[in-house]
Amino acid sequence: MARTQLRPDITAARTKARLSPGSGRELTRLEEMLGVDEAVEAMAQARYQGCFGLAVLTDARLIFLCDGVIWKVSDDIALERIGLVQWQSVFGFGTLTVHVAGTPLEFTGITGTGGGAVLRGLREHLAEKDRIERLTRESVLSLTARFKPEPAQMTPDFMAGV
Repeated sequence: MARTQLRPDITAARTKARLSPGSGRELTRLEEMLGVDEAVEAMAQARYQGCFGLAVLTDARLIFLCDGVIWKVSDDIALERIGLVQWQSVFGFGTLTVHVAGTPLEFTGITGTGGGAVLRGLREHLAEKDRIERLTRESVLSLTARFKPEPAQMTPDFMAGV
């Protein structure tokens, strides 16, 4: 059976990740899961919840897909919900820990350039999220300072009544 052509963004991320054979079903399912304007930025093979599959970073979410014969897992996390990203590496195998609402989610067994690309993308997103939050906070403080009422002046007439 001939394989269908994947979207260009999926093909580019797949090429950079240097995936081992056997992820064709996950790639096909990924294409079905993506929104029309959603773009794949990076991907890596990883183990999550006991299943070996693909960790995929898009411009909107982190997706994990495992489409095995027996075991199937499909999770996605909106990037806005991610609060902390951690990376550990031992003997060339990495563990990516993503904290969502204080709950750590671990993606283990990551190798190759794909894991680094997913990690970089997540860190860039967190940095941009922090920058936007800081700018918003500064803007709100600036606006409140402009509309802050002047303190009441204590006049001699006022003091006489005290």
